[in-house]
This record gives sequence, structure tokens and C-alpha cells, in this order.
Amino acid sequence: MSSKKIGIVVNKKKPHAAALLKQLKKWLVKRKVLVRDTLLHSDKEVLTGSDLIVCLGGDGTLLGLVRRLKDRQIPILGVNLGSLGFLTEVKEKEIYGELETCLSGKFQAEERLMLQARILKGKRVVREFLALNDLVVNREGISRMLRLSVYVGHEVLTQFAGDGIIVATPTGSTAYSLSAGGAIVHPKLSALIVTPICPHSSSLRSIVVDAEERITINLQPTKESHKAMITADGQENIEIDDSYSVEISKSAAALHLIKSSKRSYIATLRENFKFPT
Repeated sequence: MSSKKIGIVVNKKKPHAAALLKQLKKWLVKRKVLVRDTLLHSDKEVLTGSDLIVCLGGDGTLLGLVRRLKDRQIPILGVNLGSLGFLTEVKEKEIYGELETCLSGKFQAEERLMLQARILKGKRVVREFLALNDLVVNREGISRMLRLSVYVGHEVLTQFAGDGIIVATPTGSTAYSLSAGGAIVHPKLSALIVTPICPHSSSLRSIVVDAEERITINLQPTKESHKAMITADGQENIEIDDSYSVEISKSAAALHLIKSSKRSYIATLRENFKFPT
């Protein structure tokens, strides 16, 4: 790193996060690194001008951070303070070794595909979302099954009744999409995973498509008024009805995730899912 400016994003709800932050800042200052953190500074101060961001928390903390970064191409080192981490794959005891690698400029950052969703009412865009893991359209509350039309490009993929649909990135393929029957897709692949949620059809399965395709989702009109929710990474949402359409495509923004020097993606899968060996 030519200039040493590190921002630290902290999930203060995590046990020992504040204590770890204090130790980490002391360690970095000794190495003449300018440090700003979200406990003492605003998001803007932390995210603007940093050469690297350390995320202390879990995958949820990092997902929120990525959307706040938007198109800032700042590499992120995710440190897992929870129980399961695919994005925050660096363990607490490994943090100082990984930071030594970062400060020497020898780290490897992997580019992760992100999604952009446009919510349209007619031709008017009423809301936009950015997501790293997935965008989900599902039924709201105790409403009945949704009837959805799904297009890949300009071609109909399917029309079905069910609880909803997930459009996931390879990064998000180990999250909700996996629980709904989708495949695990290596994050280096440029692909989108389209996974129905509890479809009322035994033939409908998850499908992997080219990331350059645009996915359009419409609610089909029914006799009764049905509403749905579209949710980005399980953290932001908006209610829609059959007067809206949802367009999902690859975002111009991408996450630059610093890879752990201790384990590969395959090793992370094996450890987190406890694959038999």
C-alpha cells in the first residue's frame, strides 16, 4: 500500500468487538497507519479516502458495508467475529498476520459480482437496490402464493405459483438460494442463480444463467389483490404489487474482497459445511 490509511467498520453488538478494535488501532498506529473507525467517526469519514477497510463482525456486517460503499473500489478485509463466515473468512486470531500481508502490499483481492435491481411502476424507476448476495421477491406475511412471470432477457423462462423467487450471485449461492435448492457456484464464475421458492410444480428447478443477462420478474394479476416484498441481502426491502416490475442485472459496481492467506474458497466450504473427507 503506497499510503497507509485504513478504515475499520465495527459491529459493536459483537462480543469483544470494542476491545479488539482498541488493540487493533494500537497495533496499526505503531506501524504509522492512519486509522479511522465507525465508533468514533462517521461512515463518510471512514469510507472516504481509505486505502483498505477492515470489517469486524460477520457476513451481515460486511453485506451492509458493501451497499454503503456503492461504487468505491476499496478492498475489504472481512474478520469473522461470529460463528459462520463466508465473506468474513479471516478468523480473529489471524487478523494481525493478514494485516502484515496487506501493509506489505502482497495481499490478493478477489472481485465479486454484485446485483442491481430497478423497481419500475410503468416506465418510472421508483427504487433501486444494490446487493452482493441476493435479491428476493417473496410473498408478504400470510398472503397466498404468488403468481410470477420470470424473463431471461426478452424470453419467458417460466410462469409459476409459489412463495417467491431468488436471484443470487455466486457469492450468495451459499445463502438463501442454497436453502431453496440452488447450486453452490464458485465466486470466480460470472453467473446468476435463479431459484424458485417452494414452487407449486415438481418440474421447476434452480437455473444458472450468464451474468450478462437481465432477469425481469412480474407479479401476475389475480382476482384478489396480492402484494410481495423485494429484499436486497435480507436488509433492505420495498413492498410491490402487480403494477410493478422488477429488473435485475449485473451491477457496474463490484466488491474487492481480500482473500485469506490461510485457506482457499474450497477449504472455507469444506469447513463451514462440514463436508465429509
